[in-house]
Amino acid sequence: MLRGSDRVIQTRFNAADSLYWRQSYEQRQRCHLRFAEAERVGAVTLHWAKHGGEDRPLERVRLVELGRLASFLGVATVSDAVRAAKTTLDPWLDGYPRAAELLDAWTKLKSPRGLGKDCAADFADALRVLDALAQDGGQDQIVRVLSRSLFRDSKRIEALWRHVDLLTGEHLGSPARQQEEVFSALGLVKAPQPFLVAGTGSLQLAPTQTCAIAWPFIGVSNQHVMGYAGAPAWVLSIENLTTFHQASQHPDAASGLVLYTGGMPSPSWCRAYGRILEAVPGRIQVFHWGDIDQGGFRIAAHLKRKCVQRHAFLPWLMDANDQDREAASDVTEDARRNMARHAHEAGWNALSLCMPALKIEQEGIELYLPTS
Repeated sequence: MLRGSDRVIQTRFNAADSLYWRQSYEQRQRCHLRFAEAERVGAVTLHWAKHGGEDRPLERVRLVELGRLASFLGVATVSDAVRAAKTTLDPWLDGYPRAAELLDAWTKLKSPRGLGKDCAADFADALRVLDALAQDGGQDQIVRVLSRSLFRDSKRIEALWRHVDLLTGEHLGSPARQQEEVFSALGLVKAPQPFLVAGTGSLQLAPTQTCAIAWPFIGVSNQHVMGYAGAPAWVLSIENLTTFHQASQHPDAASGLVLYTGGMPSPSWCRAYGRILEAVPGRIQVFHWGDIDQGGFRIAAHLKRKCVQRHAFLPWLMDANDQDREAASDVTEDARRNMARHAHEAGWNALSLCMPALKIEQEGIELYLPTS
């Protein structure tokens, strides 16, 4: 019986092109014996043709009890498999609502991103990674070192990136992100990355060091940035390294403050940037420049949420309507909606309302800085 329904599950063999009639006579006889065994254990009921004597064919097979059929076949039912998955994920159900959402999806025969209930052990390992990161106070972790420590396998975490993405995305139906973006947002890095900054002023480093921002740029440890001293005319964060290097050598960079986010910034980068902005007067405008695509606007929304609290936060060269259409490529309507949503989350409401279905890489946009 189907749950909540009076309908029965049954298979008919009336059609001449059914698999049943494509078998040889000997194959059908063996099939009859197997069906008869299932009937004897109470799993199915067989309905035979009225004519044909001992060689009469099967007309239909009706399911009687799913659990008995599964036991007879030596397989688990969906309910059994979900119960086993729940046992595997049980230690995390209270702390990670997404784990409970996964179980609910599997119960409904859904496999988000193709990751079904048979992946429960992989999700458990992914949750162990998230636990380890939470316990370390948001410090950056070298991915293969942490993987070796947790699993005695330096590449295990990298094999789990789709599972980590699903557990940390906005919702189960969120578009998949690239591995680098997923890991960077959590502070999982291939190697320690320098905090690159260009422009005017100086950084206060722990515990008592002061580091002047020399031309064209300097690089320090994220975790050692404690503050900032200076009077920048503006602040600009830049997503891509090539564009940062070009901006750092631009003559107008000397009057502002230019920072390289490293793609999706890590938690330690966000803390360092937040400390710098605490020292910058609230009247100073803060800009972000990234790729005009889903990832670029998602980074902007992340910066607004994690770093930019007191200042006006504005897009820089991120309106495709103002750029050369020859440098752009089309995106789907779903992608356009996601871009607009992230722009709205960044506080860029006007841009979100006129978002075209186009994407442009940052390197394809002519560089100039807020001063000019």
